[in-house]
Amino acid sequence: MPGRGVKSANKNSMIILKSDYFSTHERLTRFITENKIKREDILVITQVPGSFSIFFYAEDAVQEITHGMFS
Repeated sequence: MPGRGVKSANKNSMIILKSDYFSTHERLTRFITENKIKREDILVITQVPGSFSIFFYAEDAVQEITHGMFS
């Protein structure tokens, strides 16, 4: 497995830091499950009143499954 920020075997893909935010913990959990985000790729999950944010590492070429704005 390539190091963070280092090009992988696919020359057009690179591991980058991504983020998204959600209105409920159920939607956050669904996002993690549907996109098969591994525990070791999650940098942090934060919570403020009415919102959860996740910061995670993933390939830049992969478009994550989402269910509308402010899932």
